[in-house]
Amino acid sequence: MRESGFAFFSALTVHSLAMAFVVGINFAIALRLIGCAPRIEIAALSRFYSLHWYAAAFIFISGMALLLAYPAKALTNPVFYLKVAALTLGLLISRHFQATFFDKPKVTNDRQTINLAYVSVLLWVVTLTAGRFLAYTHNTLLASRYF
Repeated sequence: MRESGFAFFSALTVHSLAMAFVVGINFAIALRLIGCAPRIEIAALSRFYSLHWYAAAFIFISGMALLLAYPAKALTNPVFYLKVAALTLGLLISRHFQATFFDKPKVTNDRQTINLAYVSVLLWVVTLTAGRFLAYTHNTLLASRYF
């Protein structure tokens, strides 16, 4: 992975595109739950969850490939753990929204749902920001540096 520029940048490109799908779909659903575009039925947005979960699988696969390319770079960086935590919580909230609102045309925007939608948006912003900072915040690039 590390020796082939094509393989590394292909994994990085797939990772970025998959993140765009997952974050975009989550933003659209969260903004709808917050109150933007109230005439759009939540069931119409729920159809995107199949694409969302396929993209999440691509995030995992490409993320593992990137981790295997430079494990010391990621595993010694606290920003990596922030990204993984925010991503995991964001996906859990996404799963909750899917289970709660799938095939339900009417949504009651109670305070808990609205607050969870705001938390979802915040978590996705943290995930994207932390992922971008990973390229610049590492102290160790290769573990072989110490041997």
